Amino acid sequence: MNIQPISPVLGAEVSALDIAKPLDAEAVEMLRRALADHCILVFRNQSLTPEQHIAFSRRFGSLAEHVLQDYLLPGFPQIYVISNVKEDGKPVGRAGAGQYWHSDLSYMAKPSMGSIMYALEVPPGRGDTLFSNMYRAYEALPDHKKETLKNLKAVHDFAFTQKTQIAGKGLTKPASKETLVKTPPVEHPVVRTHPESRRKALYVNPGMTTHLVGVAEDQSRAMLDELFEHAVSDDFVCRHRWQAGDVVFWDNRCSMHCAINDYDENDRRLMWRTTIEGDTPF
Repeated sequence: MNIQPISPVLGAEVSALDIAKPLDAEAVEMLRRALADHCILVFRNQSLTPEQHIAFSRRFGSLAEHVLQDYLLPGFPQIYVISNVKEDGKPVGRAGAGQYWHSDLSYMAKPSMGSIMYALEVPPGRGDTLFSNMYRAYEALPDHKKETLKNLKAVHDFAFTQKTQIAGKGLTKPASKETLVKTPPVEHPVVRTHPESRRKALYVNPGMTTHLVGVAEDQSRAMLDELFEHAVSDDFVCRHRWQAGDVVFWDNRCSMHCAINDYDENDRRLMWRTTIEGDTPF
C-alpha cells in the first residue's frame, strides 16, 4: 500500500491496494490514521460488488441506512444510490444529491463518521465534488474568534435542508412527514474535536446548520455566514475529478463537501455510497 498526498490542501491517494479483497487489521489501521490526517482518501481503478463495498466499509464501523429509503440499492439497504439514471422511466437513485456544502448526516444526534462513495458511471470531465478541510478552516481563524466559538453550539436540521436545498428543484421528491419526524433538530459544538487525530475542526455547514444556540438571530446569521464563506475559500478546498472505478472515502468529522451539477440528464452518473456511523461530537 502506498499513500501519497494529492494536494497541499487535503486528500491522499492510496495505490497498490485492491479494496475488494479482505484487509488485515494493520491495513485498516493505516487507512484509519491516513483518513484522520488527510480528510479524504482516493482509491483508483476499483471494481466492487455491493457485498465487497459493504464489507470494506464495515471494517471502519457499523453502517447506517439513509433516511431517504426510496434510494437504497434493492437488496442492500446499506448502499445509498446517487444517480440521474432511469430504468423503465423510474429513477434508480437520487438525482442531484448533495449540491450544496454539507457534512453527511450532521442533522443526526450521532452524525456519520465517514462516507465511502464508489463511482460506477461518470460523465467525462463533469460531476466533480468539492471538499473543504475543516481542520484548516478552524486553525486559520484569529485567536479572538476561536475564543468566541469555543463554547458555542449550533442547530442542525434535516427539515431545513429539505426546505432550502431540495424543495422546488424537481430533482427528487421531498422527504415524507414520517421521515422528518424521525430527524428532529439537534445541537452540536461549532468547533468539534476529532476523536482520533485530536485536532479541532469547524463543524457547521450551509446546508444543514440553521442557527447558533443562545445568540440573537441577526448576530447568529452574520456569524454563520462569515464562517461559511471562510470555510470554502480556496485555501481549504480541493476538487475531486471523478473517474469510473474511483472510490472516495471522506471523513465527515473534519471535512464538508459539495457536488457540482454541471451535467444534464443525458450524461449518465451512477454512484453507490455507504455511510459509516459515528459518535456524539464533542
